[in-house]
Amino acid sequence: MRPANGSRAVAPTTMAPPTYTAAETTAAHQKLCDVYKLAARAVQIETNGDDPAMANISTVNGAQMLQQAVNTAPALAPGDRAAALELAEAYSNSTAVASFARGRDDPAWRSASDNVIAKDARMKAVCSGG
Repeated sequence: MRPANGSRAVAPTTMAPPTYTAAETTAAHQKLCDVYKLAARAVQIETNGDDPAMANISTVNGAQMLQQAVNTAPALAPGDRAAALELAEAYSNSTAVASFARGRDDPAWRSASDNVIAKDARMKAVCSGG
């Protein structure tokens, strides 16, 4: 196909995805794990306390911390990124479910809680080399 204005057609360019050194990937992993450990500790403390508001704040904050860590670390390995974002989503979902769940035995709450536990276990494995 010839351009209507007589100029030459330009082939689309493709860019290779960025590459990162092992040191950059390791540093991104370490930063993510430091953030995860801080967020998970706060969630553990506050969700085992007597104040539902503090529990909700800790999960919202934990989700935000993980998302920010992922967004500022382009050198993260895809598996690290996925595990962190899945846990952030589970934290956010648990906060939403907590607003209407009728106690710890509510099936919706149990499902949300079990999801957080599963996603946390995956993130813990990522950060412990497992």
